[in-house]
Amino acid sequence: MYRLSLIISEVYNKFLPLAEKNGIQLNLDLIDSDVVTEELTGIKDDVEKAISEAIGRSAQGEIAIQVNRKEIIISDTGTTLSRPVCALLSGKYIDVSSRVGFGTKVRISLERAEKELESGEE
Repeated sequence: MYRLSLIISEVYNKFLPLAEKNGIQLNLDLIDSDVVTEELTGIKDDVEKAISEAIGRSAQGEIAIQVNRKEIIISDTGTTLSRPVCALLSGKYIDVSSRVGFGTKVRISLERAEKELESGEE
């Protein structure tokens, strides 16, 4: 079992210098710091990809990473994506939404590891 707060903190520290260099405020909010997961690579890769893309499309503003028991939410104030782009970026465990004036949110479900273990997938 992996403590999710340690995984997310590692990713946050990896991207913080790049965000600061680009004039973007990167915030981390670990609502439930005791959440654990059996999956390391998939979740870490999804979070890194979402943060990297948010930094890449934001000229300035704020990117927030929030972790709770059910999901990781990465939101940025720098961009608005069209519905077709949100649909393209969304997937089995990732939901992307965007709204003019509010920015973009990427929700990464933490329930995937439980579902895959229950169904026998890996």
